[in-house]
Amino acid sequence: MSNKVLKIIIFAVAILDCLLALVFSFGFDNDKKEQYVQVRTVEAQTPEMVDGLLAATPENLSAWIESNSETLDKANKELKDAQMQKDIFFTFLSELKRITNEEELAAYKADFPKHSASLFAKSDKKDDFINGFNNVNNQKDLENYIHKLENEYAVVKQDFLAERNYLKSANSLVSTATNIESNASANKKATDLTALQSDLSSFRKSTTLQNVFIIIAYCLAIVTVLLLLAFALIKIVKNFRSSYKILLVLALMAVIVLIGYAVGSSTLTPVALKYNTSVTEFKMVNAACFTFYVVFFAAILAILVTSIMNAIKNRN
Repeated sequence: MSNKVLKIIIFAVAILDCLLALVFSFGFDNDKKEQYVQVRTVEAQTPEMVDGLLAATPENLSAWIESNSETLDKANKELKDAQMQKDIFFTFLSELKRITNEEELAAYKADFPKHSASLFAKSDKKDDFINGFNNVNNQKDLENYIHKLENEYAVVKQDFLAERNYLKSANSLVSTATNIESNASANKKATDLTALQSDLSSFRKSTTLQNVFIIIAYCLAIVTVLLLLAFALIKIVKNFRSSYKILLVLALMAVIVLIGYAVGSSTLTPVALKYNTSVTEFKMVNAACFTFYVVFFAAILAILVTSIMNAIKNRN
């Protein structure tokens, strides 16, 4: 009886989760997907910018535009400098990777004092690069130094991409507001501003609903995994000789996780970039999501098949 109640509870939670996903999917305007992503990106870093636009009126909209334009102009200039630093870093790292033997290393070291003067002329890490390479004496040292630089460059690149993505979204939002401000008709300006603010409010509601869906999905995943482990341990303890079936299921779970990791995308999303998530960590998240979906739908399928089979047996 307890097993039947447990199945009903799991099935009910699964249906609720699916309904929330459907509500979010059908309630969201796909034509505004790009704008939704941009607003979420801005709100994640500078929520006060979105709050100010929501509170803006046709009379003070120009003040909001001017204030944020000044801030973004400064940030855009800083981004250009960051790109230059990243490009210098990338050029140096690429040159080192092209060194394949001791002879090429000796030739590069001989020319390094002169070459580094021009290569690092505008680099903020000039001394670090020069001192670091001067400690390279052989191919093994070079390999270790390249590995160290690769880890450092990955952080620099992620920070740059995250800031570039934010500024692209913020500039787009300011541009939208500027287009509204440029309307010659006061009625048109007020109507367009109201429509934009309505979209911003709608995006926030969609984000809230999405977060609820994600929380429930994670809770369901955790409960499902815990139940699987609990039933597996109980089965193993009660009947150790036939526990190989349980072990096979666990092995299958491990295979599913590996498949999820292998097929997971290496391209970081804007959110992953914002939180400085490494490629490895991002692929692990992909693996977890893939495993959850497989287990989730397998559990629903198992419940449906079991219910149908029991119904057929009882009817006979």
